[in-house]
Amino acid sequence: MYEVKLNVGEEVFSGNSRYRITAILDIEHVCVRSSFTGKTKKIHISELSSSPVNEDCSEIIPAIELMHIPDDEWIKIHNKAGLFNNILQSEYEDRRDEIKKAAEELKISEPTLYKQLQKYKASNGDPTSLLRKKRVDNGRFEPEIEAIIQSCITQYLSTDKLKVSDIFRNLEIQVYQYNKLHGTSLTTPHINTIRYRISQLTAAEIGSTRLGKNGQESYRPVIGKFPEVIKPLEIVQIDHTPLDLMIVDDVNRLAIGRPTITLAIDVFSRMVTGFYISLEKPNTLLTGCCITHSILDKKKWLADHKIDAQWPVYGLIDTIHTDNGKEFHGKALKRACEKYHINLTKRPVGTPRYGGHIERLFKTFNDTGIHTLPGTTKSNIVDKGEYDSEKKAVLTLFELETWFTELVVNIYHHTVHSELGITPFEKYKEGILGNDTTLGRGLPPKIEHELQLKIDFLPYEERSVQKYGIQLFGILYYHDLLRKWIRQPDKTRRKSKQFTIKYDPRDLSSVFFYDPDMNSYITVPYRNSSRPAISLWELREIKKRLADSAPTGQVTEDEIFEARIKMANIVENASKETKKIRRLKQKESVRVKESIPQMVVKAKHLEELHLEEIEDIDFDIQPFEDIEE
Repeated sequence: MYEVKLNVGEEVFSGNSRYRITAILDIEHVCVRSSFTGKTKKIHISELSSSPVNEDCSEIIPAIELMHIPDDEWIKIHNKAGLFNNILQSEYEDRRDEIKKAAEELKISEPTLYKQLQKYKASNGDPTSLLRKKRVDNGRFEPEIEAIIQSCITQYLSTDKLKVSDIFRNLEIQVYQYNKLHGTSLTTPHINTIRYRISQLTAAEIGSTRLGKNGQESYRPVIGKFPEVIKPLEIVQIDHTPLDLMIVDDVNRLAIGRPTITLAIDVFSRMVTGFYISLEKPNTLLTGCCITHSILDKKKWLADHKIDAQWPVYGLIDTIHTDNGKEFHGKALKRACEKYHINLTKRPVGTPRYGGHIERLFKTFNDTGIHTLPGTTKSNIVDKGEYDSEKKAVLTLFELETWFTELVVNIYHHTVHSELGITPFEKYKEGILGNDTTLGRGLPPKIEHELQLKIDFLPYEERSVQKYGIQLFGILYYHDLLRKWIRQPDKTRRKSKQFTIKYDPRDLSSVFFYDPDMNSYITVPYRNSSRPAISLWELREIKKRLADSAPTGQVTEDEIFEARIKMANIVENASKETKKIRRLKQKESVRVKESIPQMVVKAKHLEELHLEEIEDIDFDIQPFEDIEE
């Protein structure tokens, strides 16, 4: 995890300039001293980073893909991280006993544990830092032996299709002949060395040489009780609800329906930590968008909405409290939370009091704000009477977003809360900076790599890489960097290796492929780059319409995008648009504005990787379900 620590004495950067924090001025600003000139100045926390800003920002996103870690390995490192946290949080005089106890439990030596503990501490508590590194054969043999090994590997890759045992006998013979010729006594490597070297060959290398053109190879969430809340961001409640309001589209200002809001509230201060308003039903994406909005600094958000106000809530959350909806407890969401040490807990069944803070806030916003807006649907039919919500509706989605932000940051945050006795803003400020009687928790570290955070909370699928690339939701994706993974076998399951594919449902024109060798995400676009962008919701609607008319029930990619273009033309040319068409058009506008932008990998990265060409690939496309493993 990359965090910017905002404590006095910490070294930070603004652009390429190095500074040292000398004082915490308020909950959004610090005083820094230039390491070059010695001058001090006031600076907003959003402008700080932990390292110099690289203008030539790489579009390959370094990462450890969480879903790529086996369940048993994830549980193992998560438990180890728990032991290390206990050690780091223990009193200094007790730490020696804690280390000894942990070493016994993990069945490792104390020096080994200490090394791992230091590595874990240096990573700011990232559990993925405890993953065992893959074995890498660094060529510990003599150069002469390495040359012989490579010649034997070349023999293995020939169309003679020699067995490993045959290759090893050739190795023994070549080492014997070399020793006899040069009067040396080089040791023959073990046969397992040859087995390991061969296991590291990619399917593409094997398929294009040894097998010829036609060859083919074939956790546990942390559950705890609801403790007393004593500091900001210790517990945040999150939930969804439809807003009692009709909104209009951006173009014709006609009603398109009720939006859904996903809202998060800090239980300690009652400050809103983040929200997300959409036209979709509650799902994992909405939850992830709300969590990332809660964690990230809000300065850019306020600027985009032209709001002059303070919203100083940012930073990692200790515990997120939710109800039992499935959109809160998908595996990818839980792992992303665990990576960032966020304890994702369910509200106990039959105990609505545990969600009281967020429920009361929803009621407050509806009664004192939403129900006063034009286009409100009121809370029930009796209250609504003959009021025509659709006809009276005036706010677009973006305007509602701006209005709601104003309500939160300029009114709600500065209104005395009946239970707190002070405003949420004052309570939060006390919790961060302290007061005359209580120490504050201090400014929380700021997440530096925002894109990495957003990708971690995206939904995912698993797919193999075939000759044509990747197929997801019936659409083909391809990039040259996929070549080495074509038909890569999974030796543990006797089928093609499955790779993690992250996707943004708002824009399926590209997906994020996790390359396990590079430990990075790669943006993979449509195979046919002329295809228009499409959202997952549009895709499902199109498939639903086409399925009834398809003779076999199968819908091809061409049919999908032909239907997409026809729908776009209808929407564009309709003289009197229906509510459904206006809603589709608004979703397209949201897709363009909010989805993670497609990124193209720069040519220099391709040169550095020295990718080998795979010749004579037959791009005969088959339905994904019919692909032979």
